[in-house]
Amino acid sequence: MRTISLFIWIGLLIQILSASALFSQMIIRHPVEILEGLSGGTIQATVNPGFTLNSINNVFDGNNYTMAGAQNTNDLSITLAFSDTVKFSRTKIFFWSGGDWSLEIANTESDLNSGTGSYQLLVNQRLHTPFVADSVDVGDQKALYVRFKAHNPQENYIYLGEWDLIGTLVLTKLYIYPRPIKVIPGTTLKLKVKALDASNKVYDYPGTEALLWFTGNSSIATVGEFGELTGVALGNTNVLVRSYSNSISGQAQVDVVTDFQSVNAPTKIVKVALVVQNPVIDSVNNRRIHQVWGWSNPYSLVNSIIEDLTWASEGVINFQIVETHDDANIFTEISSVPMTMQQVIYYFTPSNNRLYGRNTPGTLQYMAEIQNIVKFNYNAMVDFYDLDTKRNNGIVDEVWVYTFPFGGMYESQLMGPGAFWYNSPPLAHPGLNKLLSVMGWNYERGVAEALESFGHRSESAMSYTFGRWQGYPPPENPNMWEIFTQIDLYNPDHAHCGNVHYPPNGLSDYDFANTRYVTSYCDNWKRYPFILDQTRLVNRNDWFFLGGDYHRGYMRWWYHHFPRFEGVYEGILNNWWHYIVDYEEAVALANSTPWVGIDEKSNPEVPGYYRLNQNYPNPFNPATVFSFYLPVSEKVTLKIYDLLGREVDTVINKKLTAGEHSIEYHASKLASGIYFYELKTEQFLQTKKMVLLK
Repeated sequence: MRTISLFIWIGLLIQILSASALFSQMIIRHPVEILEGLSGGTIQATVNPGFTLNSINNVFDGNNYTMAGAQNTNDLSITLAFSDTVKFSRTKIFFWSGGDWSLEIANTESDLNSGTGSYQLLVNQRLHTPFVADSVDVGDQKALYVRFKAHNPQENYIYLGEWDLIGTLVLTKLYIYPRPIKVIPGTTLKLKVKALDASNKVYDYPGTEALLWFTGNSSIATVGEFGELTGVALGNTNVLVRSYSNSISGQAQVDVVTDFQSVNAPTKIVKVALVVQNPVIDSVNNRRIHQVWGWSNPYSLVNSIIEDLTWASEGVINFQIVETHDDANIFTEISSVPMTMQQVIYYFTPSNNRLYGRNTPGTLQYMAEIQNIVKFNYNAMVDFYDLDTKRNNGIVDEVWVYTFPFGGMYESQLMGPGAFWYNSPPLAHPGLNKLLSVMGWNYERGVAEALESFGHRSESAMSYTFGRWQGYPPPENPNMWEIFTQIDLYNPDHAHCGNVHYPPNGLSDYDFANTRYVTSYCDNWKRYPFILDQTRLVNRNDWFFLGGDYHRGYMRWWYHHFPRFEGVYEGILNNWWHYIVDYEEAVALANSTPWVGIDEKSNPEVPGYYRLNQNYPNPFNPATVFSFYLPVSEKVTLKIYDLLGREVDTVINKKLTAGEHSIEYHASKLASGIYFYELKTEQFLQTKKMVLLK
């Protein structure tokens, strides 16, 4: 019995190893992407009696602590209707409340409701504990309808943190990025890896096995244990990564060049509606507010702002004023009552002791900054000029407002559905179907201050895009926005480009004139997303001559380093400006833009590129055939290794011509077991598994 059992076990093991070798894949557990299906319309959800706190998205967002709740009820059900059969083998729940839960499936809604036909009860009134994940294996299941039921007999509410259906995912290859891979001699680029399925959909590498890295020619470039690619000499080679068991692998070309800069994205025209609160207050001389008090002409300021942002983005963003509203309408309110022209004159007339700048009771500044009763009525402005309809129809993209000091505006305001913090709280408007950005400037201040306000808007947009902005202490795994804004004060010798208030060498707010030199990586951002480890010393001299003073010069310098390039990196556009001027459009474009190289001839199955095929037959006894493709003529080695990594045979060691090659191999001198065969050239390295069964 022991001999038979052992024989069966060995046979099963060989079948498993053989299948893995033949199909080159990694199978992992993976949650069914329900939230994506809900957004795309391939899954319909019905909640009964309905959530009173938050929405169905909170149940499937991957976060146990973003809950959805139903109050004034002891029972809750969620029914998912799938357009295609869903396959899963495990379910997991995370409750904020106590009670029990059940899970049912069927292929029709009538079967699910009646409990007949294709109906199955997979989990029946299973007790659970609040704030503890409960996971149940339910076997391999297929269904078109899945219903989750929750019951809480103790309290009159049900709070659900997360519900997962977990199936299997077949990963077929690894994708190395960023691409196309470029590096400069003497510099290092940290390479990253994603996993792809058979349809080239991108997933995080599960990390179940360690990754091994190789380069085809170490005299051109080397690669470290964790993907640190270092340029050695000008030329090109290949980099290969594979899982420890060689069940899955990937490769890409590496170009070592003298220098490079990423390609700018296409120009985006941003259509601006300009609203000017600058009425005539001196009817005798026909002078406006800015002229009476000696402030800047708002039109001159607008022209300078456009010039600076166009220069900084190298024309990737082109603001165009498409309509101007310069009339006697004032949307500033005091205690919810619109200001009149007489009040404007009154508050800026010295003889009335209401001179701008005196922060004492009765002044406009005091009411705005201390009493907080001076407000700008954004919705009234949008309604009066029909800006919601114009935004919905693409006539206007955003609004710029120039007003008098303490006119009640935020520096930037985001309005409409899905609005988020924009250096101010989000603001709803019933007529808007799209987000609308509104800038609020005053003509007592200059161009530098206006650019700074636009910068805070930019910070808000990018921190929302990346989901986080932690400057101090520096996070352990910073995102690209956190890296871009690093300063020497918080991360000595690792400054990049700084933020709106702190230049890389700054020690305090607005420290733009600091003479201190610090080490900065900021120059690398011209190559984004290829952030090399190249540094130089920077201080105020780097930006002074860009703007005629340290403040405006730094703003121009900072914006000029903003990524403005083609492509996507980790699902986010390489053109960050797009998120600042049209967040919704940027997200949609990022979702529809393929990752560079995934659909190119990097696929080893495509002729014209290096390819090592699986040996055939496999398992074999005693002969098998190795086949491969070479795009160029070069020296080739094909070697055999045992499970311990020891070389046991050399099949080929000579120069071969370009094209298809095959060779029959006899393993009569080898014992039964698992072996690896490795094809290596100056540009290519790949290993596959085989089984010798005698």
